[in-house]
Amino acid sequence: MSSAFVETIPPLILQLLLTIPVLGGAVYYFAVARDLAARGGRVSVLHFGLPDLFMGTALALYFGLNGIQFLLKHDAAPELRPEQVRGNFAFMAAVLFVVLVFASVRHIPLAKAFNLSLDEISAFPLRAAVALGTALPPIWAAGLVWERVLQNASPEQGLVALFRSSAESGDWSAVRLVFLSAVFQAPLVEEVLFRGYFYVTLKRYVGAVGASLFVSGLFAVCHGNLGVLPGLFLLSICQIIALERFGSLWVCIGMHACFNGLSLLLLYMESQGWLPH
Repeated sequence: MSSAFVETIPPLILQLLLTIPVLGGAVYYFAVARDLAARGGRVSVLHFGLPDLFMGTALALYFGLNGIQFLLKHDAAPELRPEQVRGNFAFMAAVLFVVLVFASVRHIPLAKAFNLSLDEISAFPLRAAVALGTALPPIWAAGLVWERVLQNASPEQGLVALFRSSAESGDWSAVRLVFLSAVFQAPLVEEVLFRGYFYVTLKRYVGAVGASLFVSGLFAVCHGNLGVLPGLFLLSICQIIALERFGSLWVCIGMHACFNGLSLLLLYMESQGWLPH
């Protein structure tokens, strides 16, 4: 056996090890989506109607246009300040409150309509971990390919830049603030709005496929960062498939929280020099 051939074995093995989970995750979600298309999902569309379509459209336009505005900027996104993070937290909480009040005054059963039944809460951690673990390889692979296409031309998100600089400087109050925002506030608020409200309402009028594509595109765009578009789009698609399979938004919340938490953990390890940047 030639030395040249021996030198090629580790990269080939590495590529194989990386390819297997990527293909496995893609095949798994494709199979689940195909099964759902054949027998139907568990998400009911009976509770939301035209008022919710109008409300959802107005909010979607706001989030989408705001995200597009950031995408069109060619300069690097400024690092957020802690007070801006708190302001964003308060604003999103207010939007969620308005949506919930808007639904409740029309006597819509909130837990049932938003798929937040407490009967499903005990099973969601394991389901969310398995669903996200299966989705991560395709998501990361798409992100790596997209990075090569962009040639690292996309700046970091403002929240990411704040977390990185705070971790490097030892500003633990800012680190805790970003962690709480990304792992607790964002998953709860964004899942209720995007997968719990926008998706379910749109599904009633354009079907599951059209609603999935629109909501996932909106979810990716509204983050206002070109570099994360494919990853967030695929994450949203996988979350919607999990929502339809299990009939529980808690699974989506868990997937979102774990995804953000894992991303922050890797970012922290990079900031401390434990991982290459």
